[in-house]
Parts: sequence; C-alpha cells; structure tokens
Amino acid sequence: MRETEFIREYRRVRELKNLKTAKEKVEIFWETLVDILKEGEKVTFKGWGSFEVKERKAKIFNNPKTKKAERIPASKKIIFKQGKLLKKRFNTIGEEENDLLYR
Repeated sequence: MRETEFIREYRRVRELKNLKTAKEKVEIFWETLVDILKEGEKVTFKGWGSFEVKERKAKIFNNPKTKKAERIPASKKIIFKQGKLLKKRFNTIGEEENDLLYR
C-alpha cells in the first residue's frame, strides 16, 4: 500500500471530510515524531511499540570493485520495536482479538 492509498483509507476510517485533512493529520504525526527523535528522546506508544534513534559508528570496509579501503561515515538510524499487543493483534485471526488494543 502506498501513502496515497493509506491516506484514503485513513480518511474513510476516521470519516474525515477530505483527503487534504487526512494528509495533514498524517504529516503532523510524522513531523512531530521526527522532531522528538531528533532531540534524542525515545517515543513509546503503549501496546503499539517504540521508536528510538541508534548511532551507527563509522566503519572502514574493503571495496571489492576498487580493492581499496573506504570509509562509511557515522550516521543515525531510527529503530522501531513492536509492542506485545501489536504483535498479538497482527498474529491473530479472529475479530475479538483485534479489539485488544482498544480496551
């Protein structure tokens, strides 16, 4: 599913008036999440999971094409760890189990 399809589905489920409103809400969520992660904080959604930033150290590797040692600079990456309820909901078939996150 692409972003546009997701936004259409989000609009339908949330019964929003138009796609623009749905897209704005999704963008606000991601912008807020990224801003908090940039500050070095971990973001946890109980039952859903957590987002956090991990540092990657700089590395030296041998490029097989050039036969020369090259450096990969240090960088940051975002890690998502799924929560127990999300995992359980994802792996269940019945509708009753799917309501676990909303109790």
